[in-house]
Amino acid sequence: MTRKIKYTRKELKSPDEFISTLGRTTLWMKENLSTVLVALAAVHLAFGGVFGTLSYFRWQETKAARDLWPQMNLAREALQAPAAPDNENLEQIEQSLSAQVNMYPDTRAARFATYYLGSIAYRRGDYDRSVAQFRSAISDGKGQGTIMDFLLREGLAQALEAKGDLDDAQKTYAEAVTFARGELRTQAWMGQARTLSIQGRNEEAAVVFRKILAENPDTPLKDLIGIKLSHPG
Repeated sequence: MTRKIKYTRKELKSPDEFISTLGRTTLWMKENLSTVLVALAAVHLAFGGVFGTLSYFRWQETKAARDLWPQMNLAREALQAPAAPDNENLEQIEQSLSAQVNMYPDTRAARFATYYLGSIAYRRGDYDRSVAQFRSAISDGKGQGTIMDFLLREGLAQALEAKGDLDDAQKTYAEAVTFARGELRTQAWMGQARTLSIQGRNEEAAVVFRKILAENPDTPLKDLIGIKLSHPG
């Protein structure tokens, strides 16, 4: 037998809670139409501002890449030239590249360009300036997840080594290892082992040499590493 449900007079008179709330909200919106329109306009402007900002950043990155890459190509060609680069030419490239970097701070292209500024300073023997440039690009953080993460740390380690800051150099080589694979990883390990050996920390250097052989037993540096392990120091 079907059970009958009885409602009280109070329940029959009371509207459903959701319907009641919706009705009150609709009524409030009608009575405060101007306020609602202002709020909707504010939301629209907020979304427009976000998308506008993203578009601006993309435009900045594109413009920075367009203006900086020709200068970076000049720097790369000068640094990779078989003959010793002309210091006057390097200075001109450095000044031009610095001006462009200052025009487009906080862009990915500027971080790449700062790597070349650090490399130019290193080639000119200004190791303090080289260290400052590499550290600036690393702290900037743009371009993470690219080969530049390794190159900046290796460049910094080489500059620290050249200025005699061997402990920081070996630590930075070790950090560079974490951003590399294959021969680049071996290259950074060799730098770390070398700077440890110069400090007389031969046992620590031997540990690094063995890491290289364990990861890459057929490395072309196998014989050299064998000699280093047999004659530490």
